[in-house]
Amino acid sequence: MAMLLLVTDEAIIRKSIQLGLEQRGHQVLTAGSVKEAMSQVRDIDCVVCEHRLADGSGIDLIAHFKPIPLILLVGQVSLQAGILAMRKGAFDCFTKPVDHNDLLRSIEKATATRSTKSADMMIGQSEVMLQLKKQVSRVAPLDTTILIGGESGTGKELVAKSIHQMSSRSEKDMVSVNCAAIPESLIEAELFGHVKGAFTGATQDRAGLIESADGSTLFLDEIGELPLEAQSRLLRVLQEGEIRKVGSTDRTYVNVRLVAATHRNLLDMVSKGQFREDLYYRLNVIELRCPPLRDRGEDIMVLAEALLDRVKHQMNRPELKFSGSIHASIESYPWPGNVRELGNVIERAVVLCEGPLIDHSDLGLTNVPDTSHTFSAKEQRPMGRAQPMMSLEDYFQHFVLSHEDQMSETELAKRLGISRKSLWERRNRLGIPRRKDESQD
Repeated sequence: MAMLLLVTDEAIIRKSIQLGLEQRGHQVLTAGSVKEAMSQVRDIDCVVCEHRLADGSGIDLIAHFKPIPLILLVGQVSLQAGILAMRKGAFDCFTKPVDHNDLLRSIEKATATRSTKSADMMIGQSEVMLQLKKQVSRVAPLDTTILIGGESGTGKELVAKSIHQMSSRSEKDMVSVNCAAIPESLIEAELFGHVKGAFTGATQDRAGLIESADGSTLFLDEIGELPLEAQSRLLRVLQEGEIRKVGSTDRTYVNVRLVAATHRNLLDMVSKGQFREDLYYRLNVIELRCPPLRDRGEDIMVLAEALLDRVKHQMNRPELKFSGSIHASIESYPWPGNVRELGNVIERAVVLCEGPLIDHSDLGLTNVPDTSHTFSAKEQRPMGRAQPMMSLEDYFQHFVLSHEDQMSETELAKRLGISRKSLWERRNRLGIPRRKDESQD
């Protein structure tokens, strides 16, 4: 059910609507003024608001809460205000006295729409995640440059997708680029495009990824890996809104909203001359931090359940469940690889589990107490298997060989939670050649 904010200074209306909404299972917060509503810090799914309030108009809250849907309640003599509210982006408008069933249907439609287009893709209700979701909701509509920091595997791209989906650019697809996955010799041509003859193999003019993001959002992941020359070109895009293709002096103007991410300390790189200082300050207009999984408390198990639900259906094993004693092992493990590691571990468990319950041995985690049995403090020992565990290298080889006939290199890398460059490097190290028909993937 949804978290709703009801804004009215009329006690009878507040009590009546609040009771009806709570009977349908919704949580209802209340405010009696525009000022009180604006001070609300909880994560809200929908706002129901009176038009006339003692300190202003409910219409003033539309822009404040955007993209959270707002439903306005107006009097019979204020129908013109309702029209104005709809023009300003109100989700719906009702005249008083409002029919509760109509209002409930509108709220459910509003929250359903928001759930497909919001930060809800960032699973979790821990304090740090609620704060991050709130920040995302506030900055998404601003159309300014955002820098997302955080350890590898914390879900920085999901944050970027949430920002895009909640922005005015969401009608177009976000363009994502992993700067670490593109060879340094090709990165400028990939980002900015090239003209015919600019370099060996440039047989025709080609638009770059930045140009393809015109009118949308460009997400540059691992921007700390961008070479200095490409950084200089990117700075011009941010300052002037223009690009020049490799090999050309012509300018092309673009309207791109940039969201960048990195796990590296860019200020430290600036001090070492590895990253342009002027670009850093252009990027860091607004900075968001993705918390590591070890700091997210009960979110860990919520994520584990969600990941299991997804993977077991992908692999046609709908009967699988976690054993009741596995929670402590998952929650006590430090997860140095964060959500990406959690996803990989659960996918491996689904592959190895002989079912229907996934237990400690299927996870393959080391230095985690096995809570399926009770031991004294002296008897607790690192979890182990009755038979040798499959190492991560063995799992990688098993997964690639089992799925490469059905998946491209891009899909394999995505499912393994690594870049295509890392996939290629591991193939070489383990002696797993790519199929010949995949050479151009």
